[in-house]
Amino acid sequence: MSDTRNPTSETHPVVHVIAGPTGVGKSAAATAMAQVTGAPIVVADRLQCFVDMATTSARAGADVPSVRRHWLGDRTVADGDLSASEAADALVTLVQQQATQHQHRFVIVEGGSISLLRELSARTAELPWRVSVRLLSLPDHDDYLATLTRRARVMLTASPPDRSLIDELATLWHDPRQRLFVASVNGFEAVLECCAKYSLDVESLGKQQLPEQLLTRMAELIAVRHAEHGRLQHRVFSEIFEDLIHEPGPDLDMMQVAV
Repeated sequence: MSDTRNPTSETHPVVHVIAGPTGVGKSAAATAMAQVTGAPIVVADRLQCFVDMATTSARAGADVPSVRRHWLGDRTVADGDLSASEAADALVTLVQQQATQHQHRFVIVEGGSISLLRELSARTAELPWRVSVRLLSLPDHDDYLATLTRRARVMLTASPPDRSLIDELATLWHDPRQRLFVASVNGFEAVLECCAKYSLDVESLGKQQLPEQLLTRMAELIAVRHAEHGRLQHRVFSEIFEDLIHEPGPDLDMMQVAV
């Protein structure tokens, strides 16, 4: 039987990027759109590739049974970091695969990795894609900090089968070769700062019953670091996607072409 699919539809995806600062609801927005359109989601996040940092990177709990969400890969910290160029290569390949394998060409890209999205932005003129971008805004500063603090507290005390941020840190810290990278990760960095301040052993941290006051301090510090990074994300995304941003959603004409 001959293949009756339009070859143009296989190579020219219609891509809607949902970008924004950490903790503002990118995953929820992408999930809602995927449930309405049936489109697959490709996650543009370098850290969420690491299965041994699922809670810390917010990958844990993002999978929804009715939604096809695809990460750039399944790595461990021992495999080493994924460069922005390598991550962009993986993202482009995934988008092309998803556009080819399904009945319509509309693909959602969800993410907040500055280096990866900057690389993707630099490539858009060369890609056979039609692209629109929704940039989620920064909330009021106090509200944003409160939201990030609540999220950090959940990460610090995650219940099985998920591992807590503290459990992930303690396990990864056992290997001295991984410590430089681990210490650079938002979330881990703040906990390590608290460990240094209060003379806590990082490797045994997951086995200790930490006082509520200390967990609260860790959550607050994680929130402050994430808020600082969130402001940087919003500024960078506003610049690199200036000509592609559509609010509050994608270009409807583009979606109709894709279906």
